[in-house]
Amino acid sequence: MRFSHTISLSIFCLLVTISTVRSVPPQPPVRCDQTGCTVSSAYGTWPDRKTCKAANITYPTTEEELRKAVAYASERNLKVKTVTKFSHTIPKLACPSGSDAMLISTSKYNSVIEIEPDRLTVTADSGVSLRELIDKVEAAGFSIGTSPYWEGVSIGGLISTGSHGSSWSGRGGSVHDHVVGISLVVPANSSERYAKVIRLEEGRDDKLLNAVKVSLGVLGVISKVLLL
Repeated sequence: MRFSHTISLSIFCLLVTISTVRSVPPQPPVRCDQTGCTVSSAYGTWPDRKTCKAANITYPTTEEELRKAVAYASERNLKVKTVTKFSHTIPKLACPSGSDAMLISTSKYNSVIEIEPDRLTVTADSGVSLRELIDKVEAAGFSIGTSPYWEGVSIGGLISTGSHGSSWSGRGGSVHDHVVGISLVVPANSSERYAKVIRLEEGRDDKLLNAVKVSLGVLGVISKVLLL
């Protein structure tokens, strides 16, 4: 009886422990104070063990605000890097490094998810999280062809980090295999207000689209992604 009671008590404690466990999301990748902003990686430190700094950060909520942020940097000849709500980046390619650098966060640029049932495509703002996209697509009776294991990553981040899942059929196991269109914000001259949005789509801009899909975010700031 005592042995049975001990086992029952142990199982009860185990169940209570399991039921109270909660997953904790990563810390925001950027922290700012009066001296500027510090950018951290997915593992809390960069491979070179050095701190990544930037002068400031901006949080656009629309494509026009995103364009204006790039225009601001372009007009002042500032370096720019894009960050998201949670960092899943390991290489220091995400670090702009310096007082002449600014960060653009897409964490608040996540309101648009548009499904086109006839084309079997979905367009999403680059700051939309994978979980938000999956929920919206599944609610419409569809599914995503492939995805990485972590659902907190943003759609723009998926492209900029070369994320992949697994798939034996269709276009392949990498997320960029399923990208058929990208809107990109790039620097421009003064007559174009120092920044512009270019829209690339499969079948029309194949070479440029292929370059952007695997450019790791260095050819411009991703605004919208069209997935098949």
